[in-house]
Amino acid sequence: MNLTSNKIKKTLTKLTETFRLEKNIFQKFVIIHKYIDYLNKTPLTKEVLQKIFEDTATTMNEIYENLPKKAIRNKVRGKKFWMYYSDLEMIHDTMGDFKDCKTMERTEFDKLCLDFSEPYSEEILELSFKVVNSHVFNWLDRKSFFTAKARDGKTWFDSKRSVLYIDEFKIKISEQSKETNAHKILKHIFSDNRDNINDNFFFSEMAEDVFEDLEYKADRNSWQRYYDTCKRINEKIKIKTKNVVNKFLIFNSGQKGYLRVNSKYL
Repeated sequence: MNLTSNKIKKTLTKLTETFRLEKNIFQKFVIIHKYIDYLNKTPLTKEVLQKIFEDTATTMNEIYENLPKKAIRNKVRGKKFWMYYSDLEMIHDTMGDFKDCKTMERTEFDKLCLDFSEPYSEEILELSFKVVNSHVFNWLDRKSFFTAKARDGKTWFDSKRSVLYIDEFKIKISEQSKETNAHKILKHIFSDNRDNINDNFFFSEMAEDVFEDLEYKADRNSWQRYYDTCKRINEKIKIKTKNVVNKFLIFNSGQKGYLRVNSKYL
């Protein structure tokens, strides 16, 4: 399954928090290397960085066309991203040379430490993470919105109201204010993975990504929770549609079990 915007955000947020908590300067630089590496090697974030670069290049070209000062201030905002990103990238490149054994000079690392030895250096790097995350997250959200399937009246899930729409049928999934297991599974399929809606969704992945079920692999019967929820979803849909929609979810049992939406309803 392709990495979704939601998973990418979680990974970048986790790396940011790990950096904030780390006290050792070398390990902080290692985390920065992992962070920039992830941005540059993950297809979706790599595409986002290119879009930000193109947007900034266009902005800077416009500035040279004698825009009024106020307009320049509004247009130059995108440049701030690269100012903060470049600090992280410089550390990434130096640590990459260490990793690839292109340089073993202690002086290179000492110079890197010296560059970020001011009392406010750590705060600047933390701010760099925040600025880069903010720009990347905004672009990911925009991409998810504009590339989402148009709601053509067939099948979609309104996660705010917990309502599943299948053709002309409207099925209320969670009757309570809290999110039920059924709600979480449908949200995972239709909202978090809208670009991969035809995929197989493995119980093990949902256990980790949606339910934070850390005991899934250790507990041989943990798959039953997801299997039973799929059964209840199908039963509710069948009743609410008066047997018109049958087997909305196709699923199997066991630790390696998975579910998918019946293609006839997509």
